[in-house]
Amino acid sequence: MSVGTQPEVSIVIPTKDRSTLLRRALLSVEAQDFRDFEIIVVDDGNGEGARTAAAFLPGRIKTMMTGGAGQVPARNLGVGAAAGRRIAFLDDDDWWDDPAHLTRMLAASREPCLLYASGRIVAEGQRPDVGASLIFKAHADAASIRRDNQLLVSGVIYHRVLHLRLGRFDEGLPYYWDWDWYLRVFAAAVPVIGAESEAVRISAREDSVSAETNFAARQANLARLAVKHGLGDLKLRNHESIARDGNRPS
Repeated sequence: MSVGTQPEVSIVIPTKDRSTLLRRALLSVEAQDFRDFEIIVVDDGNGEGARTAAAFLPGRIKTMMTGGAGQVPARNLGVGAAAGRRIAFLDDDDWWDDPAHLTRMLAASREPCLLYASGRIVAEGQRPDVGASLIFKAHADAASIRRDNQLLVSGVIYHRVLHLRLGRFDEGLPYYWDWDWYLRVFAAAVPVIGAESEAVRISAREDSVSAETNFAARQANLARLAVKHGLGDLKLRNHESIARDGNRPS
C-alpha cells in the first residue's frame, strides 16, 4: 500500500494478553499474497499485545488500547480507526492457513456485500484432544441466519460503508454481537456471499469465549438476541458443536 492511499482492506485484530498467539495471527496476515491492506491491533489487555504488534512490523501496524472495555468495544474502536474500503476481522488466537485467502475472498466480491469463508476448528491449549480438527462449512441465508450462526468471525470481510447504514456493533451483546450484525446485514438486503476459501483456522481452547465456563452468560445473551430480533427459542451452541453436528441447523 502506498503512503496516503486508501487500503482495500483493514484487518482488525482484537487481542488480550496472548502475545504468542497474536504473533501467529500476524504471521498469517503477513504471508498473504494480496498486499493492499492495513493492520489494526486493538489491545484490550495489559499492553503486551500492542507491544508485540509494534515490534513485529515496526511502523506498519496501528495499535490501540481499550483500557479493558471488552472485545466488542475493541472491535468498534478498530473499525472506527479503519481507513480501508473493507473490514476483515482476525481474532488473536485464529489464523489464515493459505497465503491466497484474501485473494480468493475478494474474487467473489460485489459492492457492497459481506463475504464469508469456511475453515477448520482446531483444538488447542490444555485440552486432551489437542491437534484434532473439525471441518466447518460456513453458510448463511436469510432463513438459516435466524436459526443459527454458521459464520466464522475470522472468515468474514465486508464493506466498511455498511456501518454508515447499520451502525456500530451492539456492545450489549458481548457473546452474540456477530450474529446480531449478520441479522442486521440480511435485514438490510445486503448481498451475503460465500467465497471459495477454506483457509480459516479457529482455535478451540479451554479459555475461549464459547467455552463451557461461560454457559450461563452466553445463555442470557442469546435470550437477549432472540428478543431483539424476534427469533423465538434458540438452542445454545458454539461453532465447535455446530461442526460436530455437521453444520446441521438447530
